[in-house]
Amino acid sequence: MLEKDFEAVFISDLHLSPQEPLITKRFEFFIQWAAKHTKSVYILGDFFHAWAGDDDKESWSDSISQQLRWLAEQKVSIFYLHGNRDFLLGQDFANEARMTILKEPTLINLENTPVLLVHGDRYCTKDKSHQWFRRLTRNPWFTRFFLLFPLKFRKKLVATVRQHSQTNHSKTIEQMDIVPQPMLRQMDEYKVTILIHGHTHKPGLRKHWYNERQYNQYTLSDWDDSPQLLCYNKSYGLYFNHDVFGVI
Repeated sequence: MLEKDFEAVFISDLHLSPQEPLITKRFEFFIQWAAKHTKSVYILGDFFHAWAGDDDKESWSDSISQQLRWLAEQKVSIFYLHGNRDFLLGQDFANEARMTILKEPTLINLENTPVLLVHGDRYCTKDKSHQWFRRLTRNPWFTRFFLLFPLKFRKKLVATVRQHSQTNHSKTIEQMDIVPQPMLRQMDEYKVTILIHGHTHKPGLRKHWYNERQYNQYTLSDWDDSPQLLCYNKSYGLYFNHDVFGVI
């Protein structure tokens, strides 16, 4: 077997949904590409557009788990971190997909360099309503209680919340963006200078100075128009790959 190009690839914010066939097609292409090119895949939240629970099994979602399972069988390690849209994804789906669920934040090492992984919404501290929602939904007791409701009720409630989120234009861009100070404080607490996150759909590398040190913030892209993969290998370190999907 040929040596794979990358030690790790980081993705987030696919917002997979039966209503978005083009994004599903990109995901299918990515699975085939990843099997040949990377040793591990990190999914940093909002993988699905909405998730009402692992018992919400459909042929479409089964296809997603089967493709992930196939990727794992190709000796690719898959790691998953919850986002604000898929916080109800549980161990049953993870077992089917052969992926490991990570706690947030998660600290990993890339060639002995510590890197902090988060979804990203925890740092959007100016969005008070979202922070309230986040504290509620990330509470394990809320998850256990919510999953006791019938699936039909959960699906209806999740759809209502998502619809409200999409049609609510009262929040400014500044409110929904990451506030650097809490992010930098947490990076300092974990003794890292590199952080990778999604959520804001503003891909790129941003450099910050804090306590006389440089901190690197890598923001992942969504998959709506021109998705980018954040790739890591020993020769080049972390960099954004723009060329994987071509015209898909």
